[in-house]
Amino acid sequence: MDLRILSLPAYVASLAPRDLDEAVRLLAAVPSEATAIEYRLDLAERDIDPEPLLRLDPRAVILTYRSRAETGQFEGSLADYRRLAVEAYAAGATVDVEHASGLLEEPGLFPDRRRVIASHHAPFGLPEDWKSRLAAMRAAGARAVKLVAGAADLAASLRVAAVQRAESRDAAVFPMGPASQPGRILSALFGSALVYGPVERQTASGQVPLGELLSVYRVTRPRRVESLYGIVGADVTGSLSPLVHNALFVARDLPFLYLPLPTSDFARARPPALDFDPPFRGFSVTQPWKVAAATAGIPSEDVLAAGAANTLYLERGRWRAENTDVDGVFDPLADHETGEGRTAVILGAGGLARAAAVACRRLGYEVALSARRAEEADRVADRLAVDSLGWDDVAETEADLYVNATSLGARYGDPPAVPATALAHRPLVFDSVYRKDGSETSTVRAARAAGCAVVDGVRLFTAQAVRQARLFGVADAREDEVARILSGAA
Repeated sequence: MDLRILSLPAYVASLAPRDLDEAVRLLAAVPSEATAIEYRLDLAERDIDPEPLLRLDPRAVILTYRSRAETGQFEGSLADYRRLAVEAYAAGATVDVEHASGLLEEPGLFPDRRRVIASHHAPFGLPEDWKSRLAAMRAAGARAVKLVAGAADLAASLRVAAVQRAESRDAAVFPMGPASQPGRILSALFGSALVYGPVERQTASGQVPLGELLSVYRVTRPRRVESLYGIVGADVTGSLSPLVHNALFVARDLPFLYLPLPTSDFARARPPALDFDPPFRGFSVTQPWKVAAATAGIPSEDVLAAGAANTLYLERGRWRAENTDVDGVFDPLADHETGEGRTAVILGAGGLARAAAVACRRLGYEVALSARRAEEADRVADRLAVDSLGWDDVAETEADLYVNATSLGARYGDPPAVPATALAHRPLVFDSVYRKDGSETSTVRAARAAGCAVVDGVRLFTAQAVRQARLFGVADAREDEVARILSGAA
C-alpha cells in the first residue's frame, strides 16, 4: 500500500466533489503549492469509494466525514461513522477523526497514528477548556491536532488566531464562521500545522480560497509582520484590495499585512479599537460602512464634504478619516471633457455616491442624485446641496455623465444600471462596480454597445487605491504599478 504521511505544515486543498468525475475536475484547479488534498465526503451527493480517490493524485490525502454536531453534513450513526473512517484508513488515507466520537480511545484502531488528525469543532466560540482539549487530543498520538472555533465577529476571530501563535507545530487552531477570514490567515502565518483552503466552492464557513492564501497572503513564506491593515465591509470577498496592498508591501519589503475584515456591525466591531499584536494601523472601508466611518477618525475636508470615509489610518497616535473615493472619481473624469453647463446623474445614495457628487461638482457638473429609496435620495441630495431625481425618471434624462454608484452589475444576471434610453444619447458612463475576475459588468457592456465612452470600476479602484496606499506607508505607490498587479491577476 502506498502510504503518504502528511508533512507539516500541510497546505490542504479542501474539495467537496459530488462524485469521482467531479473530483478529477476539481483536482485540475488545485494550486501546485498545495501539499495535501482533503475530500469532504460528508458533502458528497452520493457515496464515493476511497480507493479510487487516492489514485487520482500523488499528494497526501485526507478523508473527512464531518458530523452535523461539528458543523458538517454527516447524519449517520456512530457505527456508520466508525465504518467509514476505518475504510478510509484502510485505503491508505489520513483520516480526520472527531475526538468526541471516542474512536481514538479504541485500542488497536488506526494503529499508525501518523495517518490520523484528531479534531474538535466548537461552533459557538473558543471553549474555555481549549487547553485541556488540545492535550487530550495529543494524548491520542495523532499526527496533528485541530481545534476549530466559531467566530461571530472580528474580535473573536483574532482571539482564536492568538491561540495558534502560542501553540506547538503539531496544532492547527483557527476560526470558522462569517468573521473568520482574518483569523484563518493569521493562524496560518502563526504556524498552523494544517492550512485549509477551498477550490471552487467553500467546504466550511469563512474559508479563504487556497489560491489566495498562497499567492495573496503568502502563508508558505513566514515573515515578520509589524503592522496590520485591512478592508472592512459587510462582504469583502469580491475586493481586489488585499491583492494590491499586499503586493505593494511585499515589493518594498515592508513588514505589513493586509487582511479581509468582514464586519456585520461597524459600531460593535469598532475596527480602530481592535486590540491585537501586531497592531492595526489602517483600514479601507467599503459598503455599507462608509458613512459610519466618517466619524471614526478626525475627518479630512473630503470626508466633511461627502459625509463618508473609505479610509481610516493612524497618524501620530490619532485615527484620521479620509475619502480617497473622491480622487478615484475625480482623476479618471478629469481625462474627459468637463466644465460648467455639463450635467451628471449619480445613481445611488451611499458612500460612493456621496464621493462622486463631491468630485463631479468640483469638475463643474450640475449634479442630480437618484436612488431606489426616494427618501434617502432626497436626504443625501439635500446634505450635498445637489438636485434629487426619481429613480423611474432617470430613463427620461439626457445627461452628459451617468455614474453608477450602486452595486448593480456586480452579480452575473444583473441588468445595466443606466437605462437604455439614457445610453442612446451616448453619454460618458462611469461604473463604480468591478468584478474580481476581470469580466465586464452589465453596465459597461451595455454602454459600450451603445457607443458610449466608459470609465470602469477598475479605473476608479486603481486611482483611489494609490492614494490609500500612500496613507498606509507606501509613499511611492503609482497607478501603473497597481495596474500591473491587477493585470497579473486577470
